[in-house]
Amino acid sequence: MADENRGSFRSEETGISFSDGKMKSFEAPSSPSGTGQTSSAPASVYLDATDDTEEEKAAREKIKKDKMSPKDKKTVTVLAALDGIVFAVIGIYLLLTGAGDPYGNIKNGNNFDAEKDYYDVSTVFEGELTPLIADVGFPSGIQDKFKSIYSENTDTVGWIKIGDTSIDFPVVQADDNAYYERKNFYGEYDRRGSIWLDRRCKVGKGTNSLSKNTILYGHNLTQDECIFKDVTKYRDLGYYKAHPVVEFDTIYNDCKWKVFACFVTAADAKYDGGNLFYYIDPSIPDSMTEAFASECLTRSYFVNPTVDIVSTDKLLCLSTCIYDFDTATEYTNSRCVLMARLVRSGESDSVDVSSAYANENRRMPQVYYDRKGIQNPFASMPVFTR
Repeated sequence: MADENRGSFRSEETGISFSDGKMKSFEAPSSPSGTGQTSSAPASVYLDATDDTEEEKAAREKIKKDKMSPKDKKTVTVLAALDGIVFAVIGIYLLLTGAGDPYGNIKNGNNFDAEKDYYDVSTVFEGELTPLIADVGFPSGIQDKFKSIYSENTDTVGWIKIGDTSIDFPVVQADDNAYYERKNFYGEYDRRGSIWLDRRCKVGKGTNSLSKNTILYGHNLTQDECIFKDVTKYRDLGYYKAHPVVEFDTIYNDCKWKVFACFVTAADAKYDGGNLFYYIDPSIPDSMTEAFASECLTRSYFVNPTVDIVSTDKLLCLSTCIYDFDTATEYTNSRCVLMARLVRSGESDSVDVSSAYANENRRMPQVYYDRKGIQNPFASMPVFTR
């Protein structure tokens, strides 16, 4: 859905992409201007400041200060204090209003509200629509509630929300799986990136048009709570019990999904004995759905017998980075994966979690056993393939 002229985005850090089933290296950009050109030139030097030593700078500041009258010094002190207060107030305002959040305008404004009606251009006076919405050609069958945010970004394919978590974001899709890795919904650089749908996956009218395995990617950065950070919390049984349902609405259909597994896996074969579990397969055959789900459950931190999987079920996969196996000298390319299945037609979307239990004997990637210095009891067992 993305513009074909968009280039492959290069990550601010050197890393590996596992988002389309291929290992792709990203070179760190050396030009802050965004030109993409490499340069070994040193940082810019102001020629008129090359003779200034720290002592000379300090001496000049002292002269300026000594020349100030007591009244001037008092005025400067008061103004500095007022500046501090102003910046503090602005910071608090941005925090409370969500203005500091690139998605705050969408969440808190009038761009996306499931209870608010949006009408086709043909049903209202043109003057009642913003020029942006009036100029957008909407895909046939798009839900009215998505028209506003779709008009802001036609890469929009849906919205994901998990109640009482930080996950509450629009979902986008581009022709290149790397495009939104470091861009927000508005296409602006943001190290936190967006939540994006695998380029190979499909959404359309009716849930039957969904890919067999709908795959969503989002970052988990250690520095802050962002995007898919809460996916990793499903490793705790209590957290799963409190959040057993995912809402992922496409622009065509409202959908709820019952979570059935959360596991950790390697995204590089060398960290799993040379055998990767290829969980990002969007087109698993019906005949292999149950076997795929069984592999997920073998690895899952929890098991809930009340959420069954049948061959015709549609699956949802949320994938993010995890750093459990990293050391001071080595980054381990690993993922935390949350799996859910679509609530079936006529089925209640409530989940009985009373019989869910922690899976203490789950399968982990080989690096887990290597770090602990213990034998891998699953080493001789095959990994799901199709």
